Amino acid sequence: MASACARSAQRIGWVWPCALACAALTTPNPVAVVHAQVAPPSSISSAAVTFKPEPPLRSYVAIRRLESANDRHNKAAWLVVRTCLNDGVFTWEALDEGGSELIRKRVLRETLDKEAQVHREGLSRRGGLTDENYTFSPPSPVEGGVRVAIDPRKREDMLVKGEMWLSPEGTLLRIEGDLVKRPSFWTKSVHLIRQYGRVDGTHVPLRLDIVAQVRLVGTSRLSMTYQYLEINGRPVQDVSETSLITRATAVRAPSH
Repeated sequence: MASACARSAQRIGWVWPCALACAALTTPNPVAVVHAQVAPPSSISSAAVTFKPEPPLRSYVAIRRLESANDRHNKAAWLVVRTCLNDGVFTWEALDEGGSELIRKRVLRETLDKEAQVHREGLSRRGGLTDENYTFSPPSPVEGGVRVAIDPRKREDMLVKGEMWLSPEGTLLRIEGDLVKRPSFWTKSVHLIRQYGRVDGTHVPLRLDIVAQVRLVGTSRLSMTYQYLEINGRPVQDVSETSLITRATAVRAPSH
């Protein structure tokens, strides 16, 4: 009985927030603007810092590597998939995998299935960095840019209470914080870090890390990295020549 409860907690307790976080990574941020006077390093004159809107990531083909581990039960697994987002439809296909079958099935694969559901039901846009969703603090200078505290205006399961980091030009680099709403009874807390960057000139998600505290299961972790093959219909020109990319280019488009 206890084992069955633990399996339920592992699946129900934090798979859904993982899927929500993955989908929110690709949400365009068309509205949010941060205007404030900051006191940057002495070599930089004070100026207003604006959060720079980015063109939406309409479609992509990317190789993702997902890894998950549970500290209490000393189990871990990994999964490499080819993912595709096009016209709001998310699909994926497994390329390679290893480790705990339970984690692969109930965490990694289910996260991707739930992410497809989030896109299918049009939920991915609810987590945007907009004035409707968040209040933004005045930015404070940090090494390499500025930091802005973000505080949700409502308790929605895709919103994060924490901070975002911007480049000096206003480009979003990183979001870190806790989900403001617990996704289920099983989940005590979910902490996440989203990292962004530019690939072939397009602003895209690069990495997601999640640490969840789950009843009966304890600390569970998930990380996900992205390597892009196509962005907005254009082949990526600067793809690193890794074994994952080489293998992926020989695989047909995902149909899962």
